[in-house]
Amino acid sequence: MIILGKIRAGALQFVLFVGAVIALLLMSFLLLTYTHRHFEKKTDVLIEALRSADYGMAASLGEDLDQRFDRSIERQSEIPLEISVKRDFWGVLEKRTVSTSHNNISHIKTALVGGKDKKELPALFISDHQRPVVLAGNAKITGNAFLPQQGLKMGNIQGNSYHRSRLLYGRSMTSDSVLPKLSQDLENQVNLLANTDYVPNGKLLNRLPSGGIKNSFEEETLIYKDRVVALKDIGLTGNIIVVADQKIIVEQSAKLNDIVLIAPEIVFENRVKGTFQAIATESIHVGKDCEIYYPSTLVVKKKNIAVNVAKGDQATYSQKTNIYLDTNTRFSGIVMVLDESAVKHYIPELKIESNTVVNGEVYCSKNVELKGTVNGMVSTDGFLALENGNIYQNHIYNGTINSNDLSATYVGILLDSREDNKKVMKWLY
Repeated sequence: MIILGKIRAGALQFVLFVGAVIALLLMSFLLLTYTHRHFEKKTDVLIEALRSADYGMAASLGEDLDQRFDRSIERQSEIPLEISVKRDFWGVLEKRTVSTSHNNISHIKTALVGGKDKKELPALFISDHQRPVVLAGNAKITGNAFLPQQGLKMGNIQGNSYHRSRLLYGRSMTSDSVLPKLSQDLENQVNLLANTDYVPNGKLLNRLPSGGIKNSFEEETLIYKDRVVALKDIGLTGNIIVVADQKIIVEQSAKLNDIVLIAPEIVFENRVKGTFQAIATESIHVGKDCEIYYPSTLVVKKKNIAVNVAKGDQATYSQKTNIYLDTNTRFSGIVMVLDESAVKHYIPELKIESNTVVNGEVYCSKNVELKGTVNGMVSTDGFLALENGNIYQNHIYNGTINSNDLSATYVGILLDSREDNKKVMKWLY
């Protein structure tokens, strides 16, 4: 015979408590499983978005994109993503932005793009004007060179003659009478930035904050404009353009990264460090002991203005050096001087002083005075050497050019011949 007994209330409460705990554990387990699967799927989508962005960038580099429209890129993938590429310019460098999206997940990657020779980079291209290139002192050219038919010759300046066993440490080829052509888009962009009526698109700042500015390239461009701008004790990074009606002065204490400077005259004082693009219509002066990192650019686009011409000789001696790099400076990137005037100049438009090194490319439509070193390529209409009041035409005195010492990862000027071989210079943020 079974005798029914009373169950204490505390026991019932304990049973209910245990049941509730078990239910919570089961619910937590189910929630954890669902969350894990959700984040796993989200992670898969994010990884695929990253891969698709890289794919979109690589695929777009082989295509001629219109600056006015976004371009869709197709890619076979288990996760369907929309890929679009936008092409424009940042300073004188082409910029491409890839956007990928799937439902509410999106990713953006932005890069600066340049051109690269399919074959090895030549050391020198000098226009053929039926005169040789004369080497004197410690001058040396290493790498392939496009030269006038008269080639290279030994010379002597102030008793310092060329003393090396060879004139060229590389192969010699015949050049044309004109420099390698810039891409049409780059030429248009330089002309746009050099136009006095040019107004950048973006948010105009009334002042530069003392604490500096960091602005992502995914945000709206910030613009600061004044008659004369002196950058001192300030850090400017990213999507920022500084414009001056007359002059920009950059002091040693300024920290500049990836910004664009536009003015008729730009002066970098001694020991300036940073990465930037400087575009001027008159002159750029870079002081001593500066460290300017890749991919920086120095560009002077000369205005078409009347000049005083010597009688009977289409020449001028009053021309100011347009880009001057002082001693012991290190510059990595692109240096360009563009002047379409037909007037001959007997002052170098680009001067690179002794113990100064340019890692990259020099492109000058007039004359270069090279006393320092270019690790990369020089494209110029001619050389000048100024010594003790004397002018030596088409002479290189103590300057050296070596294309073999330039990094294989270097990506440079958008030349017309490089349009179908574009590469990423730098990923932006």
